[in-house]
Order: sequence, then C-alpha cells, then structure tokens
Amino acid sequence: MSEGEKNYSDYVKHLSNLMSGMLFLAGFTFTVVTILLTRLPHPITMQSQLILLFFTVFFYLLVFLASHFAIEVIYYCGCIPHLSKRTKITNVLVVLVILLVGYAFPLLFLLWDLTLLATFSGLIWTFFAISVFFFIYMPYQKWRRKMH
Repeated sequence: MSEGEKNYSDYVKHLSNLMSGMLFLAGFTFTVVTILLTRLPHPITMQSQLILLFFTVFFYLLVFLASHFAIEVIYYCGCIPHLSKRTKITNVLVVLVILLVGYAFPLLFLLWDLTLLATFSGLIWTFFAISVFFFIYMPYQKWRRKMH
C-alpha cells in the first residue's frame, strides 16, 4: 500500500461487527414477537398491541441500520468489480428478501386477527422500505455508476 492510500480495514471490520450485532438483535426481536404472540393470553388488548408495535418498530430500525452498514462497507472497498447481469439479479433478490422479511410481522398479526396492528406495522415497514430505497440504495447506485 502506498503512502497516499488509506487502510480502512479496521473500520470495515467495525462496520461488519455492527451489522452482525444488529442482525443478531433483529433475529432476537423477531423471536420475542413470535413468542409473545403465542404466549400472551389476550394479545388483542391495547397494552399488548403497543408492546408488540414497539418490538416491531425496533426490529424495523435494526434492519434499516444493518442495511445501512452493509452498504457502507462497500464504500471503503479498494477494488469493486463491474456490475454484471448476475450481480444485478443477486442484488435485486437480496432487496426482495429484505422487503418480504419486513412484511412477516403484519402477516403474523393478521393470523391473530390483530388487524389494526397489522395495518400500522405494514405502513411503518413501507415507510422504512421507502427510506432504505431513497437514503441507502439510490445513493449507492449513483456511487456505483460513478465508480465505473
């Protein structure tokens, strides 16, 4: 490495650790919500639904931050290959999976006839998905086009 180049490997490791931690907490939060849904005697009460909504928003925030860190790492890579058709398809599939995971909570809430909670969580996830698109994905795409 020449003197002019900066070594970001420690920062990349730090971002990777943050992303792993966020995904671990997201998985834990998802498990908490599913256990609460199956174990609460009356999940239809307002108190139960507010707690479930809190955990849902927490999960969405964790996924948003993990997405941010996943893209942030790429900015510090020294050599990035061109976007091939195969890579583009893979990127689209990854985005699709993330979108579908976010809609798992509204579907779970619909299974327990928690329609209002399903509606709110679906709208909140839609807001998070749009935010990811505009604040993470679009700047990344612009940067990729500028790189190659």
